[in-house]
Amino acid sequence: MPATARRNLLPHEHGAYGQIAMPLACGLALGRPGPAAFLLAAGAFAGFLAYEPLLVATGRRGRRARDEDGARAVRLAFRLAAAATLLAGAGLFLSPPAARLAAGVPPLLAAVVALLVRLELERTVAGEVAVAVALSSAGFPVAVAAGATVAAAAAAWVAWILGFAATTLAVEVVLARARAPARDPGLPAMGAVLLLQGIAVALSALRIAPWTVPAAVAPLALSSLTVIGLRVPASRLRRVGWGALTGSVVALVVLLAGLR
Repeated sequence: MPATARRNLLPHEHGAYGQIAMPLACGLALGRPGPAAFLLAAGAFAGFLAYEPLLVATGRRGRRARDEDGARAVRLAFRLAAAATLLAGAGLFLSPPAARLAAGVPPLLAAVVALLVRLELERTVAGEVAVAVALSSAGFPVAVAAGATVAAAAAAWVAWILGFAATTLAVEVVLARARAPARDPGLPAMGAVLLLQGIAVALSALRIAPWTVPAAVAPLALSSLTVIGLRVPASRLRRVGWGALTGSVVALVVLLAGLR
């Protein structure tokens, strides 16, 4: 195969970039980040980049992809995994004890995602939500390492979980309608999005989480309800992504305004 036609080994799921980048940016901005926080963030992102070459190397992107690019994917995955380990290790060494404890959460969730991939369940709605939970967890230890309180870091993570779950449902509805137009999951999906927003409101009402959580979830939930309600077609999926990104930016601003 000509070098110019080689497979792109960057993660293909564009939404996943936002699911890790926004929480990392939030975690850094919640405090006054130093070397520890930046190193943890860099290590997390390097680990994220290793996902696609690992899928290619293990045949999850198909036999042809593995045969044509498997060796290159193995080398790249090894380098990215080594970089992630070195960066995160240095960040942990410089981090306070609370951040070190928090840093144990993302690897555990990554192991859950790996199991879902092994069971071929990562493309289900539950699997997609689990991936969003795992990716967004990267911001939790980064925020603590940057000097944010554990409570503030946890509140931000909860908001990202609920918000990204809502956007995941919207995307899944768009894809489901394209696959089987006769079976429309829009109404139950809208109910699920409203339930996610309701959970955020309940957490705040019960004083388990600050008002910032439902306020940050709201733009992502509204974007998702709009996509589902207007029956946005799969041909405009990129616009759905831009809408989710806009909602994420608003959520980020709300979280920083309320938690810093």
